[in-house]
Amino acid sequence: MKKLTKLIALILCICICFSACKGNENKEESTTETPVESTNAENSFAITDGKIVLPYNKTDGINPFFAESYENIYLGMLIYEPLFSVDSNYDTIGVVADSIEVSGKTATVRVKNNVVCRGHENLNAHDVVYSFNLAKASYYWGNNLDGITNVQAIDDYTVSVNLNFKDLYVAGKLNFPIVKKGTADSKTSVPAGSGKYFFAQDRLVSVADGNKTISLVETSNRESVEDALNIGMVDVFFSDLSDEQYKVSVGNTNKITLSNMIYLGLNSNRGALNKYIRSAIAAKIDSDNIALSSYQGHAVGFKLPIVPESTIAGNITKIETKGNKDLANDIIDRCGYTRYSGSAKSNGAYLLSFSLIVNKDNQFRVAAAYNIADSLAECGFLINVQVLSFADYSERISSGNYDMYLGEVKLDGSMDISRFFMDGTKFSAGINKSEKAATEYFRYRAGEISEKEYYDIFAEEYPFVPVAFRTGYTVLSEDIKTLDLKQMPFNLYGGIQ
Repeated sequence: MKKLTKLIALILCICICFSACKGNENKEESTTETPVESTNAENSFAITDGKIVLPYNKTDGINPFFAESYENIYLGMLIYEPLFSVDSNYDTIGVVADSIEVSGKTATVRVKNNVVCRGHENLNAHDVVYSFNLAKASYYWGNNLDGITNVQAIDDYTVSVNLNFKDLYVAGKLNFPIVKKGTADSKTSVPAGSGKYFFAQDRLVSVADGNKTISLVETSNRESVEDALNIGMVDVFFSDLSDEQYKVSVGNTNKITLSNMIYLGLNSNRGALNKYIRSAIAAKIDSDNIALSSYQGHAVGFKLPIVPESTIAGNITKIETKGNKDLANDIIDRCGYTRYSGSAKSNGAYLLSFSLIVNKDNQFRVAAAYNIADSLAECGFLINVQVLSFADYSERISSGNYDMYLGEVKLDGSMDISRFFMDGTKFSAGINKSEKAATEYFRYRAGEISEKEYYDIFAEEYPFVPVAFRTGYTVLSEDIKTLDLKQMPFNLYGGIQ
């Protein structure tokens, strides 16, 4: 029945693909996605020829270091394996890597000596170096590799990963695909990998069983993928809602928490924005309300820079996500802001009057900025929301010319926020790098203080205020509704065997 339905729909799908605009959506750098491997056998989904049909952007190519479409990047997870996978709890599992050991600013990774690469000798350290250099320069993987300067082969199965600082959590960054050296030099290359499937004749073929294949249907953009799902031509649709457009599709919908952190940037160089007032701001912000109203339910409120579903989040002190007006007022009063000057409270030296800049291109964030302004007004703040073009917004942040800004950044698999505390990044211009939240962060990553100790410090000083994490969603056709795709946000097809 399924094959008949898809044959009937084929003409419609061809029309959709032909008429749809070519290319990829314009995405802000901070909302680029990053993939995860499933190791839970209970979540696997056995298939036979034609049982699963996935979208494929033919013009984008299957080379994971040149692909920019979600469709092909996630297909690549079935063809190529990483050194380490990052699961839905943000724990790491060795795949091509056998082990990792961190000493000072060097991580030594042992590569398994039995990882079979189809049509080639087994993957080795030289392939890892080759793959890292391509990943570091790539559109999709480059941002995930902040903090790693280079990778060098020590011997055939050992690599040295050189770091900007000692980082016991670096394995979470090493989830880029590993391919055979010399096979991925151009966009049109089809690299050799060690995944469960290989690409041949516009379909995926199982390495273990050549009779088991995954069919691919060509699509040209996100809209054509969704249309193809609705007429029964493909089985999976994913959206990170970066276009702020949620549509009801035919199939089973599942919400997925992404690693895209929405946060309030605070310029500590402004006299009134000391750590106490920043803590008052954090206390008053109602993250749950912002997620529900400003983001229309497409976010999860959280006030620490850690993905709520992560193992780490379960090991640290819980922070109230609703607004706490009494706590905020108590902090403000103790700081001497007990009288009004105009519409803002004053302590005689400073006013609680600030501008809040936001990018006009993201209406979710614009709504959240006004939500924050209205909420803080209840405690004596006067917040002037300034809605700017992306160019002006970015320039103001990079130069430190702001009081507050509402931003978004995608955290990598290790949930590294060092870019906020290192000189020369666009995120650090207004951060007081001498405060403990900045200095102790590097001790935390080095293993010198615990996760709980560090995030307790962060919650005392709030160098910036995490507000929420955005959510995306997947839609599965009725034919594969039991397929578990909860391995996201790092590997859409992690449940396919």
